[in-house]
Amino acid sequence: MKTRYQRKLINSVENAVGDLVYDVIDKYYGDRIESEPDYEKILFSIARFIKQEVFNNKATFDDVIEYLNRLRSRRNLAKLVLSYVISRALDEQE
Repeated sequence: MKTRYQRKLINSVENAVGDLVYDVIDKYYGDRIESEPDYEKILFSIARFIKQEVFNNKATFDDVIEYLNRLRSRRNLAKLVLSYVISRALDEQE
């Protein structure tokens, strides 16, 4: 069961870059994502990765979402970064 914070974070990541995540998954990782919980784990992993790698674990919820919104404005770079994060998240799940 997800906490309210996790649910809010997942929904916010979905709102910020969900369409880009879906495109990347559909193109490269569709065979490895089988259910909604897997997709939600990916979204949570994206937020966790951004917090750890970009902000050295010193980011607030709003910092992560703002970063994702800025990243979204550079669509090709966003897809590259998201593909990397999704790949790492899937490797961790296995």
